[in-house]
Amino acid sequence: MPWWSGENRGGALMLEKPKARLKRAIRQASRSNNPIVRRGYVGVRNTARRTINAVTSRQLGWVATLWSARWDGDVLEVRGWAYVRDFGFPDAPPTITVWLQRGSERIEAALEPIIDPEVNARASSASEFDYANTAFIARIDAARLRDAGQDTRSWTTFIEVTGRGRTTRGTFRSRYGLASAGHLFARTVGDVQVVPMWTPRGLQIGCRRLRALATDIAIDARRLRLTVSTDLEPVAAAAVAEELSQPLTCRRAEDGDGRTWVIEGELDRTRPVELVDPSIAVMWGIELRSASGSVHPVRTDLDVQIAPAPPEATLLATSGRDGELVLLDAPRQAVVDATEYVRDPQPMLRITGRLFGRDAEMWAQFWGPRQVLPSEIVVKPDRTFELNLPLLASVWGQEALPPRIGSYRIQIRPKGKRRIPVHTHPQLTASLPQAYDGPRFRFRLQSGPNQRFQFRVSPPRRPDEMGQYHQRLLSARYRTTAWTPRNAVYFESFYGRNSTCNPRALDAVIARQYPQLTRLWGVVDGSVPIPPGAIPVIQGTREWWEARATSRYVIANDWLRRWFMPQPFQIVLQTWHGSMFKRIGLDRANLPKEKQRSLMREQSKWDVLLSQNHHSSEIFATAYAWDRPILEEGYPRDDRLHHAEGTDLRHRLGIPDGKTAILYAPTWRENLTEMVAFLDVERLCADLGDDYIVLLRGHSRTVEFGESVTIPGVIDVTTYPEITDLFLAADALITDYSSVMFDYSVTRRPMIFFTPDMADYRDTLRGTYFDLEELAPGPVLFTQEQVTQAIRELDTQNERFAERYQRWHERFNHCDDGHSGERVVARLMAMRKIAEPDGTTRLEL
Repeated sequence: MPWWSGENRGGALMLEKPKARLKRAIRQASRSNNPIVRRGYVGVRNTARRTINAVTSRQLGWVATLWSARWDGDVLEVRGWAYVRDFGFPDAPPTITVWLQRGSERIEAALEPIIDPEVNARASSASEFDYANTAFIARIDAARLRDAGQDTRSWTTFIEVTGRGRTTRGTFRSRYGLASAGHLFARTVGDVQVVPMWTPRGLQIGCRRLRALATDIAIDARRLRLTVSTDLEPVAAAAVAEELSQPLTCRRAEDGDGRTWVIEGELDRTRPVELVDPSIAVMWGIELRSASGSVHPVRTDLDVQIAPAPPEATLLATSGRDGELVLLDAPRQAVVDATEYVRDPQPMLRITGRLFGRDAEMWAQFWGPRQVLPSEIVVKPDRTFELNLPLLASVWGQEALPPRIGSYRIQIRPKGKRRIPVHTHPQLTASLPQAYDGPRFRFRLQSGPNQRFQFRVSPPRRPDEMGQYHQRLLSARYRTTAWTPRNAVYFESFYGRNSTCNPRALDAVIARQYPQLTRLWGVVDGSVPIPPGAIPVIQGTREWWEARATSRYVIANDWLRRWFMPQPFQIVLQTWHGSMFKRIGLDRANLPKEKQRSLMREQSKWDVLLSQNHHSSEIFATAYAWDRPILEEGYPRDDRLHHAEGTDLRHRLGIPDGKTAILYAPTWRENLTEMVAFLDVERLCADLGDDYIVLLRGHSRTVEFGESVTIPGVIDVTTYPEITDLFLAADALITDYSSVMFDYSVTRRPMIFFTPDMADYRDTLRGTYFDLEELAPGPVLFTQEQVTQAIRELDTQNERFAERYQRWHERFNHCDDGHSGERVVARLMAMRKIAEPDGTTRLEL
């Protein structure tokens, strides 16, 4: 009897080592939806934490996050939250105290408790509790620290949380580094600078008397003149930037009070800025050397300002994090001064700012996770600019949709030149993060490394849907509610990352033949285009949970995972996403027991499997231990290859008339995150010449890694939604072990198999079901030169491989006749779920 059968499952677990069984049991308890099991786990865990903390002072479970830190006059406003994991305050908010401690000295902060849903959204682990009521705003008056400026010791920020008969205290443990909390600014109060700092001990605040303060800053071209008030007797001055040091003249001011010095000189372009990262300015600081040899930085009271500068300036003066004077150096640079979110008539982000340096015609865009958002920039005569960024963008000529989830950075560049540094004005940085709700998305303005302006897009979840706590509640409701079925079909493709493949093809048939059925598509975010007339339901929202719970039919092409629990009335059709060359599931060598268990849990949720061919049907029987119904009807996604042609698609993709289009679509590798790069496409295009164009298609599992390729002769189609369109547009295919080989062969067009790592992939990494060199309907090649030559010989390939191609077609495409979708939908609609007396169900075909 196989190990996965219910009768033997317990015995299989007994074969685990005791330590592994214990770890597995703890993990299952931590994820349990049984409230008794969960409370028991939490109680034991909290007791263990308190014991360890008492003995070691390690603060296990303590979460204290600095979300923002900004100056309001001379008051430092600190926003954050603090709690102990798995210990919440469901009845009433806790009492929170924030103070600064230095030795025996203590300064209390004025505290305002707040409710912040972001606390739950950023919780790192699932929890029984809603932590939103542990947020606060603490206000620290810098004037209370000013008189302590002679003491060089720093103050440490402490937080104390009291409630439910328990008091816990500690320091900040983490911070949100892409906004004001990551760019802490000094504040000048009289002759003292108050300097917030992030250290291993959390947020600390230092006070220092100013030894050298720039009271006047004058920049003309690259010549610098500073008036510095100092109690030092400087004998030398220098501008320093990383490994560079450039001497400046240093003299006492003639009309000063004896404390005033003039520092001046011209900064040579000793290090070409163009050879550094072009989006980052070189940062110069100014240092004074005293007669004793000590070195002191020149500081500034600019605080969160940039000194006024003419449009032609290539040096901008501002304040560093420690209050030191910083000169931002680049031939051209921009400063973002303000932003505005415009909702009507279309959502748009309006950005205003200033350009500095050499005059040039500019263009702008935002680039992010495999997506570029074009924007319109208008530069006025005074070199101020306005940049309007539409937040609904059309990709590949389709409907305008929200951007993909992820972070987007601004690019401004002169036409024909490299991008320039774009700084967020310190005042704007100090006001960040700022969050907004758009149509089917949320976004947050932030300031990244080197204060580069950016924004981050996230799914549009409501406060009571954010974070694992609320997802646990929604999951519990999903599992315990007696749902009423509705005449709807829930579709999901590749975990909601797109709306393609077999589910998309079946959607089209159902929309045409059964318009009375509501069609719901589970998607990760609003950027996923769905079929006309369908309704998107975004993962994690209440609508998504209810769609999965109430739809009579569920159609997916990959795992539905642990969040899904089939209802008694539901019919779950697993279409899968390709015939098999590489080994899958239980057929893989050395598959860990935990993955085997996950696989069997997953397949138990399916009612019927779709198979492209008899080859796949046989593999499902072993790889998924499948002994239930299989629809061996061919792949609906390939029906269009019989009924459509690619001329319009070629134009949409930008393939020039008369060029031969080669689609390169390698599969992914378990030991790599980014797309495989065995084929040098830049060299391939150069070798082939202008008569060819390469369509580069990364695997869906690699989309979130890397950036889109911009090479002459290459069109990166990794983010193009439907690969079947690319089959229609391409004159030939290059692949390796991808299942696209079984779909593209429906076209009978030439295929080339580039497999330089064949031995490792076959024998070590994945394993295969047949000898590709023996069966492939095209050349199996191992070098770049062979691929180039094979492309040049495409005209004769069909004749050379005609017999192999026919055998391949008979084995793998015998069901792909252009009507698979119609047959599958007809059989699906004829199925019925029958309830048995013992509470189980059976499928009646």
